[in-house]
Amino acid sequence: MPEPQDEGATRVSAERPAPPRGLPRVTLERGRVLFVSSGAIGVTALPEWVLALRFRYGWSVRVCLTHSADRLVSRHALAALTQAPVEGPDWPTERGVVPHQELAEWPDLVIAAPATTNFVAKCAAGMADSLALTTVLCTGAPVLIAPSIPENALLRPAVRRNLRLLEEDGYHLVPMGPAVSAHRGTVSPSGMPGLPAILKVAARVLEKTEKSDETEKREKAEQAEKTGRESAIDAGRQPVG
Repeated sequence: MPEPQDEGATRVSAERPAPPRGLPRVTLERGRVLFVSSGAIGVTALPEWVLALRFRYGWSVRVCLTHSADRLVSRHALAALTQAPVEGPDWPTERGVVPHQELAEWPDLVIAAPATTNFVAKCAAGMADSLALTTVLCTGAPVLIAPSIPENALLRPAVRRNLRLLEEDGYHLVPMGPAVSAHRGTVSPSGMPGLPAILKVAARVLEKTEKSDETEKREKAEQAEKTGRESAIDAGRQPVG
């Protein structure tokens, strides 16, 4: 089974003079993005999104599907476009790895898109009954949630509460946008946000994370320097035999 393409990917760096047209500049340390997708009709946009991230940003992209998403989009097409096996909904161990741990450690950024009402509810409750959910729970990378929720469901307090819980738990919600309802054929305001909107949130989140990491490193260095000075002073106070 072919391994996910990575080394051959062009990584985002200061060498890129400008962001791709119509898309924001986003910097990833290793250029790795994982899509975790559940079963809303918006998942059919995933092949186009994968192409955009691979060829306009030069990133390595992998995909993990839930059972419902696997019925709506071709995993064979996604495997060809990502040049990597599509993960989920099964939990295979034939490659000699623990799937959810390997997948959780791989990306610089996780994009849960589309995130259905069911996915949002389980994620807010900390449930881990699928490879997709367990990966999201286990990753240390920033997780962006791009919901796709029926308009009437969004009126329910429980659904709105789940969205608030996700934000309180440190997930990053991308505001929903207008989309054509697959059922009615009319425009709904609670559709999955588009890729530019998702990447704008990603840019903001990653910039904030980078600044936070730099602050933490500086504070650790200052603390180490202070500890070193105190140790030197204490050593000078020791009696000489």
